[in-house]
Amino acid sequence: MYKTAIGLQDDLDLTPEITLEEDIDLEGADEGDLEEVTDIEKIYFGSSDRSLIEFDRLHKEGNLILDPDWQREYIWTTKRASRLIESFLIGLPVPVIYLAENNENQYEVIDGLQRLTSVFNFLNNELKLTGLEIKNELNGLQFKDLEKPLQNKLRNTTIRTIELTETSKKDLVFLMFERLNTGGIALNEMEIRNCLYRGKLNDLIKELAQFKEFKECIAQKNINKRMKDRLLVLRFLAFYQMTFTKARKGLKAFFNEFFETYRNPNEEKQNEFRNKFKHAMRAAYSIFGDRGFRLKPTSRSANASVFQVISVSFTDYDLGALTRSADMIIEEYLDLIATDDRWVNCVSTSTGSYDRISYVFQTWNERLKLAMADSEPNDSTRLFSRELKDSLFKQSKMCQICKQQITLIEDAALDHDRHYWRGGKTVPENARLVHRYCNATRSHNQ
Repeated sequence: MYKTAIGLQDDLDLTPEITLEEDIDLEGADEGDLEEVTDIEKIYFGSSDRSLIEFDRLHKEGNLILDPDWQREYIWTTKRASRLIESFLIGLPVPVIYLAENNENQYEVIDGLQRLTSVFNFLNNELKLTGLEIKNELNGLQFKDLEKPLQNKLRNTTIRTIELTETSKKDLVFLMFERLNTGGIALNEMEIRNCLYRGKLNDLIKELAQFKEFKECIAQKNINKRMKDRLLVLRFLAFYQMTFTKARKGLKAFFNEFFETYRNPNEEKQNEFRNKFKHAMRAAYSIFGDRGFRLKPTSRSANASVFQVISVSFTDYDLGALTRSADMIIEEYLDLIATDDRWVNCVSTSTGSYDRISYVFQTWNERLKLAMADSEPNDSTRLFSRELKDSLFKQSKMCQICKQQITLIEDAALDHDRHYWRGGKTVPENARLVHRYCNATRSHNQ
């Protein structure tokens, strides 16, 4: 449990108090600083004093968005919310509300979720005042129970509001939000991007973070908190699409450029991103199991820099070939982290530096190339011929999985005796006749 002080307001218990579950941070996720930030005049602000009733109206009209993906949930207690209302009624100052205008002329709440939600709950009679110290005669009352003068006073109370326009240059907006955060927990880089770059890419990143093999390979408790799982997906997509050679200005600018360029990819590009990510995660899980992307075998946390280099490297190779070379890949990785102190250092500290990124990618890619030197891709032909199926059905109608008779040829299928993904070829010698149902429900060991 902790608080972040905001001057006098902290004495009134206005800041969020977060109960954190066990939350192990990502290693090697330092993006460094934004470099060569110019055109500062292209950040456009507006400021105003908006009344509480105006905020309530905007919210009811759908033009004030309280709960975009990047926002944290409402966490204030009834007592804390009640004391905020009391502060308004006695005229105490309240921290500034920060809004960002989106491309639909709506406002998204950047900082002020807890305060505004508390206000709306009270104005709509969903909050009963409790724990008041100064106006304790109001304890137990809802908004409808207040006398008219107090209701009007509350409705007309204003909060200083800073508004960021949609036309502001995104790199500069990003920098601003890094420095703006005034709430209990500052927004991290991914939460800021999730706000600034809304679109199909954001939706796809959210989708891919739920991919089964990704979650199983990372195997890190609370990885979804604060969007750290989505940060890893972003790192994969950005390095896959733009390659590490485009990261010369540092990771912050690199990721921002990727988001800006591919904010709304077409369906073909989305499918490419989706297929490449799933390919890489299946490979990673087949090779590393639930200990993927650890810098040390005993580490409880995945390493973001290790993740981006290894996962992207797998997109250059056939899945079956990677799986068959799993032992060699693991040995190369273990030897690398045991013998190359520079590589380990580059994925541990100052990981946003281009020189370090370049060394990490080039070194690992050479190691993987050696591990894959003698591997062969799976047979590109996946389907057996109908002629072969007819021939085997005439020879024997017994299913090679359940050992029961197949009544009709329409109920039969040809299956690889040695699994395709383990290198089994699509040749007559590797074919077996099975029930369609048995083939569809068999385990990898059958």
